[in-house]
Amino acid sequence: MREPNTPSQRSRYRVVLYLLAVLVLTFSAGSWAQKNDGQSLVVSVQIVKGTRVYRVNRKVVEDTSHNSLLTNLETAAAERGLDYPVIVLVDVKAPFTEVGKLETALDKIDFKHRRLFVGDFETAVMNEFHWDQNGVPIPANARPK
Repeated sequence: MREPNTPSQRSRYRVVLYLLAVLVLTFSAGSWAQKNDGQSLVVSVQIVKGTRVYRVNRKVVEDTSHNSLLTNLETAAAERGLDYPVIVLVDVKAPFTEVGKLETALDKIDFKHRRLFVGDFETAVMNEFHWDQNGVPIPANARPK
């Protein structure tokens, strides 16, 4: 592909790339939801007044045997099956270790299809977080001496 030469060509080139990216993301997200009738199991952790609040489909889960995170996930798996899609939503204010805690809980139940999002509950906006198959080395100028 030929590189654009003028500023207006570069601008049009960026707009076309942006629109293409939006279309691809829209169709990929749409196809994932269509496979599952738009319904997903939502597992979230939100920081409320400095405390972590875990939820499974809006239901607050606690550290009791009858209402724990694992108990609620097991119930959802029994009702919907392990192929049911799961959305993991972690509050931007939560420590990064919360991602690992929720992923571990889902691994214990063996849910197969999950997507991880980091969200701001105050603005009701979330962004998908992707794990790569291969690690990327930390640049030398980012490492301490």
